[in-house]
Amino acid sequence: MNEIEIIEIIKKTLKFSNKNIIKGIDDDCAVIKIDENLYLVATTDMMIKKTHIPSILTPYEIGGRILTANVSDIASMGAKPLAFLLSISLSKNEANEDFIKELYSGLDDFAKLYDCPVVGGDTNSGDELVLSGIALGITDNPIYRRGEIGDDICVTNDLGRVYCALTLYFMLKNNKISYKEFEKYCQKYPKIIEKLRKPIARVKEGLLINKFINGCCDISDGLGKEITYFKNFEIYSDKIFKLIPEDVIEFCEEFNLDPLKVVLNSGEEFELLFTTSKFNKVKSLIDDFSNIYKIGKVIEDGQFIDGEKFCGGGYVHKW
Repeated sequence: MNEIEIIEIIKKTLKFSNKNIIKGIDDDCAVIKIDENLYLVATTDMMIKKTHIPSILTPYEIGGRILTANVSDIASMGAKPLAFLLSISLSKNEANEDFIKELYSGLDDFAKLYDCPVVGGDTNSGDELVLSGIALGITDNPIYRRGEIGDDICVTNDLGRVYCALTLYFMLKNNKISYKEFEKYCQKYPKIIEKLRKPIARVKEGLLINKFINGCCDISDGLGKEITYFKNFEIYSDKIFKLIPEDVIEFCEEFNLDPLKVVLNSGEEFELLFTTSKFNKVKSLIDDFSNIYKIGKVIEDGQFIDGEKFCGGGYVHKW
């Protein structure tokens, strides 16, 4: 069983709703109408030490990542973050003053970055570290995972670095390289390891382009998975290659990786994937601090890459 199948069971089981719930399960955030032109957006994201948190991350970086993962969903709705709540389960290894202070220092610094204060949560004891966040935001125009036929499909900034960083991490974890070699590669590819340690949610971009895009989601499980939310599309490898940074190309050459596969499967990038018919306007709004790249079009029917059937990618939890 995988997470998609589980979500389908949950959707079929949950039957109660009310007129204020504009969007429930099936998007980056739930959308709740609070008056005629104002919507509350809400999301939750969880990190479990065994499956989500590389051991090379500091408590400070873990705090920043859990907040970023949640706020990124708010950004993808074109909403302004309001507040964040974090429930944590601590094992005996983490239940000490130094770990807790450093974790919440990371939370606090990233809360300032996103103007999204941490306002509460819950604490518990367990066998391993678990962090479950809830982020709230507000908007007068929530943006969903959709597109209109003929829309350009675009991505902010670049993709691929997180996949490369995790490749290094698993080489270290599986004893394929020594810690000394790992450090050497981190020094050689500083931006690659930095994207893993301190990813940034694109809040400013989401707010600025809100009125000029038709659909959006954040890239948390990889472009190969997120692109399928737009249902019918054609994307082009030559355009995707333009958003691959030089250090990722160099890394792929050194470790014999396919750059296109790397980009399609690089999760937790937290860049925005969006559809628009006003590309030039969107580009002019964020040109001073972010790049955007066209990678394809929304089409009438089918999912294609370079004219061939698209076979997907990205990450899906499985049991």
